[in-house]
Amino acid sequence: MAASRLHDPDFLDGISQFRSFRDQVLSGTSSMSSFSPFKVSFCHGLPALLISDEELNSLAAPFELALVGKFPGSHPSLESIRNFFFNLKLNGEFSVTVVNKNNVLIKLRNDLDYYRVFTHRSYFVNNCYMKLVKWSPHFDVCVESPIILIWISFPNLRPHLFSSRILQGLGFIFGRPLKIDNATANGTRPSVACVLVDLDITKRYPDQVWLGFETLGYAQNVEMEVSPLYCGHYKALGHSKADCIVLHPHPVVVPAHACDWFSFRTCGSSCG
Repeated sequence: MAASRLHDPDFLDGISQFRSFRDQVLSGTSSMSSFSPFKVSFCHGLPALLISDEELNSLAAPFELALVGKFPGSHPSLESIRNFFFNLKLNGEFSVTVVNKNNVLIKLRNDLDYYRVFTHRSYFVNNCYMKLVKWSPHFDVCVESPIILIWISFPNLRPHLFSSRILQGLGFIFGRPLKIDNATANGTRPSVACVLVDLDITKRYPDQVWLGFETLGYAQNVEMEVSPLYCGHYKALGHSKADCIVLHPHPVVVPAHACDWFSFRTCGSSCG
């Protein structure tokens, strides 16, 4: 069944407009009572509403499959963007709401829709370029998220471990597993198992993992597809910190006769 827009155009679930906090509490629809009372205090020299990590995680859970569409140039109307996603004929419901004039929040309800949309990384909507990034509870419109989709391969995985439960568990070591490829699912390529994982490319990951307990376990090799570069200074995908034009606006030109560290390591000599 083709996707439909969410009946509620807002991105918050279960909150009706024009209702007072008192009405929500008395009707029993509010989840306020399931967490510890708020504490008003000071933090970093500012007045603060202290919210538990448990409650923040609970509030963020409905946005687990949310993306942000960024329009670096011109942007179409909100209705045009909604129609664009509607015409993709997604399987589940979705909503598109405005974050600011250059960013929209795309809230998806289905893992496969999330995989299908996010894999493209960018679209043209009414001839306007839209780049997709992952939403997170720490989302900042000025910062590009380092969370992307990466295929992780497990070469020579033992045949009895080609199980969706085991493969999902392997994916959880690195991030949030989304799917396995068709060859892995069908068992037509027993030489390697592949899992698509939602992960943070700024982190370091092992090239081996241990499978099983000590007696029957073994070290399993891990291979990850080449990921795009991420600049920790500029907070954007596409280049490394070493190549950041903000940090290095004027590239240093090294004379041809100069022997740098790399040439010293490769040739094994110093300049004479």
